[in-house]
Amino acid sequence: MALQEQTTLPLYPLLEQINAAAKNGLHLIAIGMASALPTICASLAAENGRAGGKEYKNWCTENLSGAGFDFVTAEDLYSIRCGVLHQGRFGDLQHSVARVIFAPPGGASFTNCQFGDAYVYGVVEFCENLCKAAFKWYEANKTNPIVEANSKRMMQYYLDGLPPYIVGMPVIA
Repeated sequence: MALQEQTTLPLYPLLEQINAAAKNGLHLIAIGMASALPTICASLAAENGRAGGKEYKNWCTENLSGAGFDFVTAEDLYSIRCGVLHQGRFGDLQHSVARVIFAPPGGASFTNCQFGDAYVYGVVEFCENLCKAAFKWYEANKTNPIVEANSKRMMQYYLDGLPPYIVGMPVIA
């Protein structure tokens, strides 16, 4: 999406950029940000604007059923998220799978597969399915006063700057 086309709802550009990263070779970034979406959504819904493991897992349980995540638990997804974002690995999977394998685009396509103790997913498909779930959740909740208030605090584009700090040029704040 071109900078001048950015929406006033800050979650949408993030979802678009995650999907673009997945399709354009930035697979590690895409997986990391996609795995953070449940935390972001749960934070938007929290009165204090914060979410931890419990909220992440609850969001996954409530919003990923039937969304292409049948072979991993909310605990597995949280372990993936924490491992990717904090240690650069796929976490300490001790729930329903022992290993996670992501396939970059260009080879075989995998969506929500399990081979023995391994969970296998295409990078693009994983990111698209998490983004679709986040989009669906946001569409259903964006007019909630708490979500509205917390959305204003998300990182987002300001096309004409953010007065009084920087004016006359795009910034992300």
